[in-house]
Amino acid sequence: MLRILDLQEAVRLRGWPTSLSTTVPVTVEGEEAGSWQEYLLSVHDGTAQINRAHTAGEVRLTRRQLAVWYAGGYPSTASARLAGVTATSEEALSKLIQITTGHEPWLPDHF
Repeated sequence: MLRILDLQEAVRLRGWPTSLSTTVPVTVEGEEAGSWQEYLLSVHDGTAQINRAHTAGEVRLTRRQLAVWYAGGYPSTASARLAGVTATSEEALSKLIQITTGHEPWLPDHF
């Protein structure tokens, strides 16, 4: 079971493909019911950051969908769509899925 508590820090620490350079506007469900926040996810040279944005996201993720995406659980756009992920275009969803496929997350354990 995975839950992302600190989105910015989780994205910073995950580990990302070094051969990829892309930016995707995303809308993520907030902690409070019915609230949504816009972010800009940027991946460049093996590092990534996600910052609050004022533009509408091209892909919309609930907190649960975000955790699955983060863990690489959507191997294709079809699997993401079947799980209820919505996007303004197939290209936008494909960019987001491409970021996590083939690169497993790794984080140090802290107990």
